[in-house]
Amino acid sequence: MTEVRAGLGRITRSFLSGNSLRRVKLARVWGNVCHYHSLALCRLASRIHHSADLRRIKRLSEEMAAARERDPACAAKYTDYPFWIPFNLERVGRLSLHRSPPLRILDIGCGPGYFLAAALACGHDAYGVDAPPQALTEIEARVYSEMLAALSCDKRVSSLLIERFVPMALPWRDLDLITAFWICFNRHRQPDEWGAAEWQFFVQDAMSYLRQGGVLHLELNANRERYGPLEWYDEETLRFFRSTGTVDGNTIRIAKGKPPQWGELRKQA
Repeated sequence: MTEVRAGLGRITRSFLSGNSLRRVKLARVWGNVCHYHSLALCRLASRIHHSADLRRIKRLSEEMAAARERDPACAAKYTDYPFWIPFNLERVGRLSLHRSPPLRILDIGCGPGYFLAAALACGHDAYGVDAPPQALTEIEARVYSEMLAALSCDKRVSSLLIERFVPMALPWRDLDLITAFWICFNRHRQPDEWGAAEWQFFVQDAMSYLRQGGVLHLELNANRERYGPLEWYDEETLRFFRSTGTVDGNTIRIAKGKPPQWGELRKQA
């Protein structure tokens, strides 16, 4: 109970800091986490806290304050530790990782490492890949490297640039779950953004790293200017995703062979 009360104390303090819009967003995220009615899920925040270098994160956040002010959407936003922890607990909840047996997980485009930290706190064997520093902006490179180190995930992350029609050279096999959130490696919002052919190649390649029954979980970024009402893909790409897995808005889940035993493939609410 002491662990839980300490976690609730940090949640309360986070509600009292920042502007009103941030407080509303934070309350909504924690509400989504509580929707799972899981004490184990809520306790993850405390577990992550105990293995994190909070002083380093606070110092980085202060140094990135001006960058956040200039561009709230830039990578400096990931230094807001009290917001991104529950945000990624919600991801854990959607994938039922807080109540599954230990899994081997790969997160593609892991960025600052919050999802990795949450998966590790659940007891999973989690790894990540992201673009090499030379392919990132200066702010992305610094925030990602410092946050990964502060969250004790840096030794589990490798550099990998995802390119069209190029097989991934991953050091892991027989994975239970591959995730990719808010995907940008598909040349998001670029003139040559991926279509159905590129996605088919990527999916087939990713599936080769999964064990039988493993799952590929993708969450796409929106591009209304390009796709209109479909928002995340064109008609051909949507038909491909539907032919190989389940599609719910921007979320695609594809199981290799038989359905996985570690949890139900639930649609995103």
